Amino acid sequence: MELTSREHDLLSDYLAPFVGLTGDRRTAALLDGVVRGIVASESLICSRIAAFSPSAGDQPARGATDSADVAG
Repeated sequence: MELTSREHDLLSDYLAPFVGLTGDRRTAALLDGVVRGIVASESLICSRIAAFSPSAGDQPARGATDSADVAG
């Protein structure tokens, strides 16, 4: 999955406080790359977490329709 420019901006805003704590550019770039890779990979676990996260877009957040969706 490729992130849109809006998603890149939202992710940069979210990561800014953490990147500031890294101490140097190489570590900041590593943190940024790892988080972007995890988000862009759209793994099953990330998709399940995103289903319950507040929406950054115009559409309301998606939610599970029954308790079987949140069980292991």
